[in-house]
Amino acid sequence: MSIYPPYHSERASWNARFANGLVTVSTDEGVHGISPVYGGDATRAIVEQHLSRLLVGQDPWDIERLWDQMFRSTLPYGRKGLPLMVISAIDNAIWDVLGKAAGVPVYQLLGGSCRESMRVYQTTNDREDWTNNEGFGIKLAIPFGPADGSDGLKKNLELVKACRDTVGPDVDIMLDCYMAFDVEYARRVIDQVAAFGVRWVEEPLPPDDYKGYERLGKIDSPVSVATGEHEFTRWGFVTLIETGGVQILQPDVGWVGGLSEARRICVLGSSYHLMVIPHAGGLQAAALHLMKSQVNTPIAEWVRTWDRSAGRPEPAISGIPDPTGGVISPSNLPGLGIELVQSGMEDA
Repeated sequence: MSIYPPYHSERASWNARFANGLVTVSTDEGVHGISPVYGGDATRAIVEQHLSRLLVGQDPWDIERLWDQMFRSTLPYGRKGLPLMVISAIDNAIWDVLGKAAGVPVYQLLGGSCRESMRVYQTTNDREDWTNNEGFGIKLAIPFGPADGSDGLKKNLELVKACRDTVGPDVDIMLDCYMAFDVEYARRVIDQVAAFGVRWVEEPLPPDDYKGYERLGKIDSPVSVATGEHEFTRWGFVTLIETGGVQILQPDVGWVGGLSEARRICVLGSSYHLMVIPHAGGLQAAALHLMKSQVNTPIAEWVRTWDRSAGRPEPAISGIPDPTGGVISPSNLPGLGIELVQSGMEDA
């Protein structure tokens, strides 16, 4: 939307104002699983008017069948977007139930522990965070795109240089472009930021521009391309991988189809020797359990300035840890290790 002047300055000017909510899955044995969900009344309609009648009375241990039935039944209006976000939340809540029922953390059900903790990088343009980064890598939100011309590109480069000058030569720097570039602009950015040792450029193109990613894959550069935050299901990631233009996969565990589907994407990525770094992974309990259990998921995204009081689901949940000393790990409590601690949320 940055190509349109009225919506250039900030994402809040055009983004949807859906209320966030919480999906709760309860069993007849008194086990309750929870998961944040995005979408307000649209989410509630999908849960209450459709998916609940496929789930009520079923065995939560049949999670593969339940996922497949939810996906197939929403195909007429789904495949991507809000229906998959709803399926993701239900799936994550069922995994929470299974972990609690078994008395083990979810990562044990997903394959056990591959590492004690994950290294963390921060997404931040706050220069205080750059100075006091405690060993974190830094991901910058790039403020200017094609609509800003050469002057905008120059300002982007000045931001990257300022960050490199602050953090020194050994800290990873990544760039978040949030779907705002075209191929020509992305090529220019990749070419020019290589001098500053940028590790990856994230989401440079709109998610359905597979041909564009194919063209970026032909660039010989030390700067990797990462994307997948706005991709859905394993089938979307197959197409993305086949472009040859993506070196790092970034599914959002709360959107892509939940833990069941994210685990499949990790296996798919490993088949192509690709690292999986979930979007907002350090902020989501489900993603932390996934990363601890998979071989190719060693890094977690963290946002130090994450707003836990502005209508997000997180204020109602306890148990999502903060990083310590540049690393983070999920709770070892049964399930996802999260609990509802306050009211005032939509309960889907």
